[in-house]
Amino acid sequence: MQDSFVKHRVLVTGFGPFGTYKENPSWLAVKTLHDTIISTAPTRGKPPKGSKPDSIHLTALNIPTVYSTVLSTLPGLHAQPPVLPEKYTPPTSRAPPEEGFQLIVHVGVAGPGPLRAERLAHKTGYQLPDYERQSPPLIIGKGTLRGFGSPHYGDEFADELFTSIDVDALVDDLTSGPDPLSIETSDDPGRFLCDFIYYCSLAESMRADRGTPVLFIHCPPIGQKLTTAEVAEGVRRIISNVCAKL
Repeated sequence: MQDSFVKHRVLVTGFGPFGTYKENPSWLAVKTLHDTIISTAPTRGKPPKGSKPDSIHLTALNIPTVYSTVLSTLPGLHAQPPVLPEKYTPPTSRAPPEEGFQLIVHVGVAGPGPLRAERLAHKTGYQLPDYERQSPPLIIGKGTLRGFGSPHYGDEFADELFTSIDVDALVDDLTSGPDPLSIETSDDPGRFLCDFIYYCSLAESMRADRGTPVLFIHCPPIGQKLTTAEVAEGVRRIISNVCAKL
């Protein structure tokens, strides 16, 4: 299928089961966005006269809540063309874009409350076992320290990686106006799989050197302030806002 009318191709990921979640709330929201087309739409101010919104195609991916799967999957998501594991990707009418995705958004569940747009991710300090009860990887030469290091992401990457997206401006846009979104900024992605996938994705974006922006969004458990539909709509609005500035 030709994509000449679609300006932006965006990948959105959610997580698989873990803990008490047989279906992860993040995936319940994200999967409703798969193979849909939305438009850029600034939330504040009027667009320039005569301007038209750009089309955005969304591809959804369900990633197991497993450290080793994140490590093996994320490099392919940032490749040209991207490599999406078939067993984690719902059927779609569009192949991944040859030039790579222009934005990658990861979504995961946290505690009750609003959506949280995360500014940064951590390299080390991971302790909790994953869905398969496997511990995070030990860093070679660092004793019991777990997280990222050689051979995956060694000294070339900092202890904290920050998204290139202006998260403060994003949240300010989305919480202003007549229909404010329930969202806040955060510097605490949690040092579990959410933090882990964010750091991995930010590092792969830097390694690919194409300037692909990456963002992580935490959502609450179902009904603990937001419904699944409200989370999905929030993610749509976030993507629309970010793509309007690309």
